[in-house]
Amino acid sequence: FEKLILKFRKHFLKIILNLFPPLFFNRIVVKNISDDYLEMDVVLKKTFFNINFHKTIFGGSIFSACDPFFPTMYYNIFKLQDRKLIIWVKNAEINYLLPANTSLKLKFQINNSHLSEIEKNLQTNGKCEIKNEVEAKNKNNEICASAIITTYLRDSNFMN
Repeated sequence: FEKLILKFRKHFLKIILNLFPPLFFNRIVVKNISDDYLEMDVVLKKTFFNINFHKTIFGGSIFSACDPFFPTMYYNIFKLQDRKLIIWVKNAEINYLLPANTSLKLKFQINNSHLSEIEKNLQTNGKCEIKNEVEAKNKNNEICASAIITTYLRDSNFMN
C-alpha cells in the first residue's frame, strides 16, 4: 500500500508541475520522475509561444526549464525520509552555447555523494548550499545551454 501511495504522489507531482503556469506557458514538460526523485527528465518544446525573432527558443524559457527542478527533487528526497527542510534556489548561472533550433531535453540528476554532503552539513551547521549542473540538449544531442543551480537547504529544527 505504501508503494502505491508513493507512486501516486510521484504522478501527482508530475501533473502539478506540468500544469504550473510558468512551466505550462513556456512549454516545459516533465516527462519522467524516478521513484527515488534522484532523476527527472524534462522537455522544453519549441513552439510559437517561446521563440524569439530568430526562430530559436527564447533564453528566458531555457532558463525557466533549468530553474525549479533541483529544489523540487531535494524536497521530495528528504520528504521520503520524513524530513521537512526549507529549500530554494539561491543562485543560478546559465551559459548559452548554441541557438536552440529544436526542442530541448534536460536530464536532472542528483547523486548519492551530493546527498552525503548535504546530510553532513545539515548535521553540523543546520544548512547547506549544493551546486548541480544540467545541460539542455537539442534533437542532435548537442548542448545548447548549460546551467549551474545552487540550492540552499536548511533544517528549521536544527539546534546548536
